[in-house]
Amino acid sequence: MEEDIVLSDRKKTILFFAIDNYIKLASPITSLLVQQTELTDISTATIRNELNALEAMGFLKQLHTSSGRVPTSKGYRFFVNEVLAKTPKVSKNLTEIKDSMFSRTNNLTQIVEGITKAISNTTNYPTVVMLDGLDNLVIQSIKIVYLLSNQVLVLIETNAGAISNTIQCSNLVSKQDCENASKIFTDCFYNKSLSFLTKNIEEFNESIKSSMKNYEEVFKLVLTVINSYQNAQSNVSNKGLIKLLENKEFSNSAKNILSVLDDEKTLSNVITSNEDEGVTVKIGKENSCSSLSECAVVKAPLILDGKKIATVGVIGPERIDYATVASVLKYVSDQIKKGGTNIG
Repeated sequence: MEEDIVLSDRKKTILFFAIDNYIKLASPITSLLVQQTELTDISTATIRNELNALEAMGFLKQLHTSSGRVPTSKGYRFFVNEVLAKTPKVSKNLTEIKDSMFSRTNNLTQIVEGITKAISNTTNYPTVVMLDGLDNLVIQSIKIVYLLSNQVLVLIETNAGAISNTIQCSNLVSKQDCENASKIFTDCFYNKSLSFLTKNIEEFNESIKSSMKNYEEVFKLVLTVINSYQNAQSNVSNKGLIKLLENKEFSNSAKNILSVLDDEKTLSNVITSNEDEGVTVKIGKENSCSSLSECAVVKAPLILDGKKIATVGVIGPERIDYATVASVLKYVSDQIKKGGTNIG
């Protein structure tokens, strides 16, 4: 397995130079370039032998006969294992991410969109944040505000931000019903998860029914808002899609990749991660989706109060800047894990 291969320092230097050069310039390397740039005290003949060896081992390949060499998926995998085994370097430009995470907005959707956009702008790759842990959000309060024309605003404050929606209500529901429901529902479900609320609601039915008029009518409104968030495509935030077209590797496959980004079920399979995975990388055919066979997907779970609330993923070509992307995702993950979003 690639993880068990040990390369000499010289081979590793050449391989990492090839990868770094290809990430930055999309340009193959030659023995002369390596000699002039990296290993100035080594002859080009010796470097050529090392390049041949790296190619024979499957870490490099030639695009054409007599051309320079570029990294293979196996080469990228070796490089990524080395990068992830160490503390990822700190990104030089995290200001925008910090600003979005400390945003004054308390709307969960806006917070997620801000973080997604900031990561995409910082890494320069398409970024996805999927709210695949909504059931783990912890309720701080439930407010039902009666509006004109038989409409109510349902506002559920959670430890990660507010879930809200304005929906039509029955003409049986009054302003007083909404005020009573806000207090009763908050008392019943404070510090409980959304999952607890939806799974155990029958337990509370009788006691709440006796506490207020039109309980069922009002509570249906709350469940409608929760269900709409759990099932809606708005739980996936995509930013930076145009960046796909700026990478020449995507000239023939951009349509397939865009179709993946537009298909929530497929995207969920690609992006979703487990709580204990940390930053992970799928390269080329390691991706389960065939449309991403020439891509890299770097992702990390977002953990708040010990529970996963979302997964963030960055999608790019195989020559994606792994170290920078991994460092940015680790930064965001660490900030949220220690409550650094300053939200809720």
